[in-house]
Amino acid sequence: MKKLLCLMISLPLFITGICQSGKKPPAAEKPPTQKEMNEMMKEMQQALDEMSPEDKRMMDSMGVKMPDMKTIQKNVSGISDAQLKKAYEEENRIVPQKDAARITAALATTLANGEMSAFINKTLQAVLLKLSPAAKSKGAEIYQQTKSLNKSAANTAVALWIDGKPTLALYLMGEACEADPANAINLNNYAAFLTMSGAEQLALPILNNLNRHYPKNSSILNNITQAWLGLGDIPRAEKYADSTICIYAYHSQANMAKCLIEESKGNIPAAIAAAKKAISKSYSTEKENKLKKLGYDLKSDDINWDRPMPQDALGLGKFNWPEYPLDVEQTKLSEKEWNEYKNECQQKINELNIKQQKAEQEYITQSGLRNQQVIRASQNGQYAQLIPGYAAKAIKKLGPGVNDVNGNMSFVFTKELEPVTKALQAAGDYENILDEKQNVLDKKYEDQVGEGRSNPLEAICKDENAIRTEFLNAANGKLQSAYKSYFNYVRRRSSDLLYYCQYTMWPEQFELTKIMAQIAWLTQIKDQRVYFKAKSSWCNSVPKNKKFGQLQNFDDVHCDYVSTMDLGVYKITSSCSNLIGEFDFGGVKINLKDNVETGRFSGSAMVGASKGFDGPAGSEVEASLAALVEWDNTGITDVGAIAGVSANAGGQTIAGADVKVTVNSGVSTSGKGILQGIK
Repeated sequence: MKKLLCLMISLPLFITGICQSGKKPPAAEKPPTQKEMNEMMKEMQQALDEMSPEDKRMMDSMGVKMPDMKTIQKNVSGISDAQLKKAYEEENRIVPQKDAARITAALATTLANGEMSAFINKTLQAVLLKLSPAAKSKGAEIYQQTKSLNKSAANTAVALWIDGKPTLALYLMGEACEADPANAINLNNYAAFLTMSGAEQLALPILNNLNRHYPKNSSILNNITQAWLGLGDIPRAEKYADSTICIYAYHSQANMAKCLIEESKGNIPAAIAAAKKAISKSYSTEKENKLKKLGYDLKSDDINWDRPMPQDALGLGKFNWPEYPLDVEQTKLSEKEWNEYKNECQQKINELNIKQQKAEQEYITQSGLRNQQVIRASQNGQYAQLIPGYAAKAIKKLGPGVNDVNGNMSFVFTKELEPVTKALQAAGDYENILDEKQNVLDKKYEDQVGEGRSNPLEAICKDENAIRTEFLNAANGKLQSAYKSYFNYVRRRSSDLLYYCQYTMWPEQFELTKIMAQIAWLTQIKDQRVYFKAKSSWCNSVPKNKKFGQLQNFDDVHCDYVSTMDLGVYKITSSCSNLIGEFDFGGVKINLKDNVETGRFSGSAMVGASKGFDGPAGSEVEASLAALVEWDNTGITDVGAIAGVSANAGGQTIAGADVKVTVNSGVSTSGKGILQGIK
């Protein structure tokens, strides 16, 4: 089994990292040589030979196919050390190498308004030549479906791009631009797609035309930045990046371009500063990994968090319990109240235990289904969401606020129980003192009680009540104060932990955790140590009748922040733990075979409606309702408010036919893509 695990780990690294042409070799100080690769393949072949039939069947059931080592060796044998070195350097290049031919082509084309339609038609035909027949067929089907559903083909194209289907996105956006070559938003987005696909020289004429009509637009300027960066013209890229950042200091994509440019110069502090601005308003693991590579560990304060944080999620602050008896007058009724209170707590705990069992089963069921989805996705070469959408960001942002607790989700904070423990020890000492004083009293009055004696019952009553009250006041007084302090802490920390769990756990796991927190709270408040000392038996007074109120109910913990962006056939839902995009083409299905050229690219989009503005939205444009969507190669990574637009505490809904989407292309370190070589 150990060999099986090693092979499962090494196979993907070996095959995708070395054997496929153009892929990045494993991280190392220098590229592997032909000799080293041969040795690695021998080790791989040996591991395969030693695998049992059972292990092979297990790997096959998990979608891991056995490699054909002879074919791999044959392909690799034709690669020289010099070629390996060159490929390694290209893949590890910080900024793209200057492409003089494509730069010349970009500079040679200036589009007037009347020339845009012809340029778009020519570009569209060139793009179609790069798409597979299956992609074109499915693209045409989706395009017709959007028209029949009266949905926006342009917005559908953006959705396809975000979802990692660039060929279909290129097809639909090209059709949308051809149908309306004067639509500035669509032109901007098409140019962004062209840039991220490796056709920067075709994107720049479009963007330059838009820049003349919409000067100082941060989205257009960013897209020009990324196009020049992809072509390897670093001075021009830096110029436009600076212009973009001047308009909006925290522009996510422009700052990442600035980061790469500064890193290529060897100016690491400036690169870190730019990357920190890039991640501040729009989080992604790609940016965090870049910072880590630059030698900076991202901190909680580096990330903006605009989600409402409840002060007392479960409503623990409204829970009360009977008073601690501080004198003998209170004891009899107080003891009865406490017994009834503990019984009621236990009854609710029993009910919650039943709920916990059901929640545990639901968690096991959903986890199994999710694991099956991951396996199916890996078998089909598709991306699978391994953790909740906001988990990575929440761990980095909220994690430091909860990492000083016990290190688990028990909701019993043992470190903070020390004052309670000391109060219990002190109570034991007080009880010993009480016993000593009681012995003194017994000896004092032993000769005064009995037939024919003075029988000072009132004095005995008074003296015994005095020492018992003294004990109750000391013991229960300290315990009450210690428990109050502890439970105030438990209330605050439980709320923090639940808020953290709400963003880092799947919904069914969070439901289970919530029930566990409720059980822990009831158990702790039920098990408070309270001392009772009745009045002296020499006393005859009767206590007044008293009744303690009902045990409170927990507040329901649910996600108060749910935002939706409906682009027509694609809806992005952003809630506490979910950050997903879902298609509804009205019956039209998309699978891997329909879209051979799959892949995800970093980028962002402004979704909403701007006030009295028809062009591409920029951070400087006033919006009536808008949100910023960020994505990278793992999918959607963040949703937040754009600059100048405050997010509603309960989230927001953006929908309707007037929803506009402005794409900001992300950085490209290779300058190549599915449109490589396009003319």
